[in-house]
Amino acid sequence: MNSSPNSERTRLARELHDGLAQELAAFGYQLDQVIGDENLGNSNRSTLRELRLSLSSVINQVRDEIYELRSNKSKEFHQQLSEQIEVLLSGSEIKVEIDGQISIKPEEKFELLRAIKELVLNAKRHANCSLITIQLTSKLITIKDNGQGGVRKKDNSYGIDGVKERLNLIGHTMQIESNSSGTIITISI
Repeated sequence: MNSSPNSERTRLARELHDGLAQELAAFGYQLDQVIGDENLGNSNRSTLRELRLSLSSVINQVRDEIYELRSNKSKEFHQQLSEQIEVLLSGSEIKVEIDGQISIKPEEKFELLRAIKELVLNAKRHANCSLITIQLTSKLITIKDNGQGGVRKKDNSYGIDGVKERLNLIGHTMQIESNSSGTIITISI
């Protein structure tokens, strides 16, 4: 048995592709059939479409992981972020602008992408915004929305706490400024 790191990466990529990726894709196709059922009510269809978009985002993440395992390379952070945010916001009328480039350590990329996606999802669900901008620089990631502001701690709302915990795991911090004209979140890296 070959125990080299490359053979283990290839084995993991194969297992992800043949198992989880295939099962997620099959689930997506079944969900598409339900969404297409003419007897389905519009409110249920809308909810299922949001679920389908979330599933598509997970499928893209798994594909990215398979690519990185197989090729020993990874997509640029900006590209991966753009693709994942596009899927996350599809079906909404929110416009997103992502500017700048940033070099992220491979071991930090997953946690940072998940943190940013959670912040964008919060803006989508709670801010009533029409524009989200993400600025990438060598020391900061700034996420702004033009929503109603008011980010605050709520009981049983663990999204912001989870983002802080993710960022803490990789040695980064976050600051939030929120008022009636929107929210600015700054991640120091």
